[in-house]
Amino acid sequence: MLSIIIPPFGEYPALTLHPWMYGQQYTFFREYPCGNSTPWKTPSVSPNITQLFQKQKWTEANPSPSCRCSTREKLTMLPECPEGAGGLPPPQRTQRSTEILQDLTDRNVSDFLVKTYPALIRSSLKSKFWVNEQRYGGISIGGKLPVVPVTGEALVGFLSDLGRIMNVSGGPITREASKEIPDFLQHLETEDNIKVWFNNKGWHALVSFLNVAHNAILRASLPKDRNPEEYGITVISQPLNLTKEQLSEITVLTTSVDAVVAICVIFSMSFVPASFVLYLIQERVNKSKHLQFISGVSPTTYWVTNFLWDITLLRFNAVLRKLLIIFPHFCLGRGLIDLALSQAVTDVYARFGEEHSANPFHWDLIGKNLFAMVVEGVVYFLLTLLVQRHFFLSQWIAEPTKGPIVDEDDDVAEERQRIITGGNKTDILRLHELTKIYPGTSSPAVDRLCVGVRPGECFGLLGVNGAGKTTTFKMLTGDTTVTSGDATVAGKSILTNISEVHQNMGYCPQFDAIDELLTGREHLYLYARLRGVPAEEIEKVANWSIKSLGLTVYADCLAGTYSGGNKRKLSTAIALIGCPPLVLLDEPTTGMDPQARRMLWNVIVSIIREGRAVVLTSHSMEECEALCTRLAIMVKGAFRCMGTIQHLKSKFGDGYIVTMKIKSPKDDLLPDLNPVEQFFQGNFPGSVQRERHYNMLQFQVSSSSLARIFQLLLSHKDSLLIEEYSVTQTTLDQVFVNFAKQQNEIHDLPLHPRAAGASRQAQD
Repeated sequence: MLSIIIPPFGEYPALTLHPWMYGQQYTFFREYPCGNSTPWKTPSVSPNITQLFQKQKWTEANPSPSCRCSTREKLTMLPECPEGAGGLPPPQRTQRSTEILQDLTDRNVSDFLVKTYPALIRSSLKSKFWVNEQRYGGISIGGKLPVVPVTGEALVGFLSDLGRIMNVSGGPITREASKEIPDFLQHLETEDNIKVWFNNKGWHALVSFLNVAHNAILRASLPKDRNPEEYGITVISQPLNLTKEQLSEITVLTTSVDAVVAICVIFSMSFVPASFVLYLIQERVNKSKHLQFISGVSPTTYWVTNFLWDITLLRFNAVLRKLLIIFPHFCLGRGLIDLALSQAVTDVYARFGEEHSANPFHWDLIGKNLFAMVVEGVVYFLLTLLVQRHFFLSQWIAEPTKGPIVDEDDDVAEERQRIITGGNKTDILRLHELTKIYPGTSSPAVDRLCVGVRPGECFGLLGVNGAGKTTTFKMLTGDTTVTSGDATVAGKSILTNISEVHQNMGYCPQFDAIDELLTGREHLYLYARLRGVPAEEIEKVANWSIKSLGLTVYADCLAGTYSGGNKRKLSTAIALIGCPPLVLLDEPTTGMDPQARRMLWNVIVSIIREGRAVVLTSHSMEECEALCTRLAIMVKGAFRCMGTIQHLKSKFGDGYIVTMKIKSPKDDLLPDLNPVEQFFQGNFPGSVQRERHYNMLQFQVSSSSLARIFQLLLSHKDSLLIEEYSVTQTTLDQVFVNFAKQQNEIHDLPLHPRAAGASRQAQD
């Protein structure tokens, strides 16, 4: 809240100026006794000071012990004066106007004023914010005032030298006049003068004490028959009235400055705290924090470690201790302001030579701010742990309504029944009705998955983008909550024992969760320690990972400089550290060159041979055929088929692919492809022509045996001018495309009869 004090308009009262307007104070006079009959009193001092002035010889140039002034090594506002500085206390008495009058006759006034000022100021401190001056001036009478700082003899010599230079010689009159110059200069010096001393910290001190001197001269000049008390000069200060125009200008200027200050404070409190949480947010966004949790770091350890690291940094700068407390802003800002004000007061005392420092932890200073921040820190820390562990989350999310499973494949249903009945307890990974429905959506992202992955098995998850593969991995790793169902890794539930699940799992996320400020080798060292690899074997494990995945050249480069393929290599290497029983690889070969892809395939094959399980997602059918012992195709969050690759080809493949090369009847004629097309339409009803080029034809035949295809082609090879032909089985790509069409809901493209029938029944 901003405010301004506006003085009232109108006539301002006049101010009568006199020395005692400043309250009780010390004044002094010199060389002229006061006519008041009030007795004089000399303040007592300690015997040590009395002996100091009795034993040592003091002169007018050095009348008392010296003081030490401010130096570059030690800056002080006031001189540091020992006891006895300024001499023994002078006689003094209290006047009727309440001021204390001191007699400084036969004293060096300047020396006394300078050396007694520090003690006078310290004794007049009313509070830590206000210093009351107690001596604003005085009067000394009878001192000499030299008008010309030269002697008469020197002036006569100067005039003689000037005459010789100008070739001018004086006459008798000049010589007689020069003899009178010393007496003339001596009479110019005034002996009976009045000197007014004033302290310029009092705005009216000069005028007030000068008026006292004028009144003294006036009353001393009165005839003896006149009463001096009836005569006097009064000085009045009449202030000028403040106009509205002047006030408006001052108000606008003041409020403008206040508004700018307020805006600056708002911006500073918005931007400064944001810089301190940037690294934590980056770890959360790029899943580096989540990957550390999977590698064995508990949420408590993670947050406590970050807290201890921040506390360590605070030792370098006390101000950082306040800035690291993000919430609330008021406690932080107010505490800093109070601390700065306290330090400013301490500095002022130091300039006066006083040792004064307030306890910064006092309740009225920043104690209350610290207490509030401690309480808030504990509360928010506990809330962070509760949110991380999804505390009470199951009570906030309503149990979804599960509809009947329609037209489920036989193999998928058989696997579901095996999981529900609890068969084969040796599975490393078991998904039991695992379901995920995101808030605000009605259709599940993952719909009641049931599958078991055995040791030594590479299980592949195929599906287009949005089928639910990555969501499944996120639920298995604890990155997102499970709507319903459960999953176990090595017998540990992801709902109740996620920390133990992480100990038995390696995870390569879809997006690289790496720290751009660490090298590849440092990443491997870090996660090897987190995995509990013995210290003497960490280097060996890191070197094996670097060599196996082809990172030798880039191992000591910052990960932020890696290409996309090298980042995938590093993420995969992190997932393999510690030999976890289960390895989850979410599209690990994306962006890799063919050589690196082959190296990774060899590593995965070696993992399978060791008896560990791998769950792999990929868009490369070649990769799945080379690695997966069993796979499932996901469509809209559910398994549409499951089994070995050959089993899926045989069950869902579209027959065979026939490719033929047709020769021309003559060298100067084009090959005639029409007879071949008519032949296939007549002998293989339902066949689909997939390609047609200059002399090349390709048909997809689905309803015929392999023997019949070869028999017909061989018998009509010459008549149809078939130069060469080949018959191949439908690829895994085609099986995948058939199911992918259901995900994209493209109804105008031809589907495999079984896949199309399953899609229509699901829609009904």
